[in-house]
Amino acid sequence: MALEPSTQHSALSTVLSDVAAATDLREGEEGVRAILSAVGRAGRLPLRDLARRVRMPVPVVAAVRRELEKRGLLDRRGGLALSPKGRGLIGVQEDAAPGCRCPACDGEGFIIPEAFAPLLHPLREMAAGRPAVDVTLDQSHAAPETALRRALYLRECEALDRDLLVLGDDDLTSLAVGLLRRRLSLRGRLAVAEVDPRLVTYLRRVSDAEEFAVEVVPHDLRDPFPPPLLGAFDAFFTDPPYTLEGLRLFVLRGVSALRPGVGRQAFLCFGHKSPDEGREAVRAISDAGLGIVEMRPAFNRYDGAQLLAGVSAMIRAVTTSQAATPEGRYHGPLYTADHRAVHPRPPAL
Repeated sequence: MALEPSTQHSALSTVLSDVAAATDLREGEEGVRAILSAVGRAGRLPLRDLARRVRMPVPVVAAVRRELEKRGLLDRRGGLALSPKGRGLIGVQEDAAPGCRCPACDGEGFIIPEAFAPLLHPLREMAAGRPAVDVTLDQSHAAPETALRRALYLRECEALDRDLLVLGDDDLTSLAVGLLRRRLSLRGRLAVAEVDPRLVTYLRRVSDAEEFAVEVVPHDLRDPFPPPLLGAFDAFFTDPPYTLEGLRLFVLRGVSALRPGVGRQAFLCFGHKSPDEGREAVRAISDAGLGIVEMRPAFNRYDGAQLLAGVSAMIRAVTTSQAATPEGRYHGPLYTADHRAVHPRPPAL
């Protein structure tokens, strides 16, 4: 039975406040509301899909789910669904109109046209042979479909045939670029700066076998680039470590690799963070002298990466007249593991 509007509003406010406090949710009451609303619109959602839709870490969404189950607002039968009590609380009817989520792209905002779908087969074979993730380097493999979408996005942004530098490439973005360039008979310098020696060997081997001409440079981004990589590119692409320090450093190094001038492009993938961390991420990009021109939420999907909800945004930015450059070697924390060494990780929820 539906509640009176005033009673419903009061009860909902109490639940949102209590659950946010019980889980210490950084997104606050609005984060709890987003979870309830996403389940209400979908009808039934697996936990991982729910985390992706609300762009919160899977363990965090699981903690909120438990609190909502304690209050009898969610049912778990082949996925999460609102209970009758939950539907009454947020005012969702059984015959509610369907949501507006695009069925073609599932919220990613970018599709792989049929003409380029055959490129997925060789890319999947390449992905199957790559080294296992090294979590100490914040590696989490992007799906082959994501790597191909990235290459297609570069094409849409007129960057596919330009001189391109990839900063870190456990996702094999450079190989997707190589496949698409060959398919379209495009050229341009393509280089990768990679710290993982296993990936250096693998990328070189595949690039040589496929004749992609990818320059794979072993390099720790804590150090400045050597002269051949400085001021030599039209665009850079990076999926940096999960930390704000990693984002700042990778962006600064990327900017230092671009040719002087306004409008050079930067393509950044970064996981969805709390509102405060999101603000700091935008500031890090701006402080590097970049202006954000486009952001596509949930563009990238990963195998694993529960702390990122398995997705991250694609951010496109361009250099401004005040582009910054880093100075010397960086000595601070860079990867998530660096923070855990100083502040041990609390037990999983």
